[in-house]
Amino acid sequence: SDAESPGCFHLQLVNAQIAKQVQDLSESLGSYCSTVASPAALAELSVGQLSLAQFPTDHLWYRVVVCEIHDKSALVRYVDFGNSDTAIDSSLRHFDKQFLSLPRQALMCRLHNLQSSQADGKWSAAASKMIGK
Repeated sequence: SDAESPGCFHLQLVNAQIAKQVQDLSESLGSYCSTVASPAALAELSVGQLSLAQFPTDHLWYRVVVCEIHDKSALVRYVDFGNSDTAIDSSLRHFDKQFLSLPRQALMCRLHNLQSSQADGKWSAAASKMIGK
């Protein structure tokens, strides 16, 4: 789960069966990505496209959606966890439809009828920090 603000946060509904499916998917992604010879070139990707990315801290592979494309990296959102991160071009792989059998696990949420009190409509740092707790 990940929280940006009261207007945008991600949750996972987890039980033992789903946890097992996510673990199995993770193992399949690792096997698949270790056999893919070349990374996905940034020029081949587009915003909104599903891809695979290696998370920098645990070096495991995850399903992502491309949010922004830069010169040598892309901002991606991990669709099963909700967090975003920058992925360098060498840590991206092409998505294969075999990984669609499990629906996205991170559900984007927002608090109903709750609006920012700031004139620009953005959430304060304090409000965003509170929802992240």
